[in-house]
Amino acid sequence: MISNTILSFAKSILCDVLNPGCIAIDATTGNGYDTVFLSRLAGGEGKVFGFDIQEDAIEQTEERLNEECLPENWTLFCSGHENMQELIPEEYHGRINIVMFNLGFLPGSDKTVITQAETTLKAVRSALALLCRGGVVSIAIYAGHPGGSEEDVAVREFCAELDYHAFRVIQSEMTNKPGYPIRMLFVTKL
Repeated sequence: MISNTILSFAKSILCDVLNPGCIAIDATTGNGYDTVFLSRLAGGEGKVFGFDIQEDAIEQTEERLNEECLPENWTLFCSGHENMQELIPEEYHGRINIVMFNLGFLPGSDKTVITQAETTLKAVRSALALLCRGGVVSIAIYAGHPGGSEEDVAVREFCAELDYHAFRVIQSEMTNKPGYPIRMLFVTKL
């Protein structure tokens, strides 16, 4: 069955890769829903790192994680996702199973605080370097805000140029959505 939202679809794909004990990154914690999803599936033996530049997003995510009574398998950084390679301890480099990006802005917050092509591309490069073989980066792209179309094009062009022998990229799209389509990219490291 196909999910009614692009994020539900992404999560159904990621469930095949994210098992207890896995290591994951939520590159854009936002309201914390993806971080909770990752923490729940990684379990007590796993590890989840979350990034957001907005203190409110980090606070909401921490509150949501605590409300869900999840294992304390998470570390949150009030920092841009472009800093993930520097902030995640080296012992996890090359061992990350999942990295989730949810581009755009935090729903219900200041719509001028958005992800941007330059920092997102640096973050995607870092995510690919941190991944283990068989690991997956999922990127939800919402282009309906100022700068969103440029970020959409930049991310898709970058992914289209990845070495086919090192990565596989699949694109899915919600094409009948009014306004801008919502795109989902899945990048698997071979």
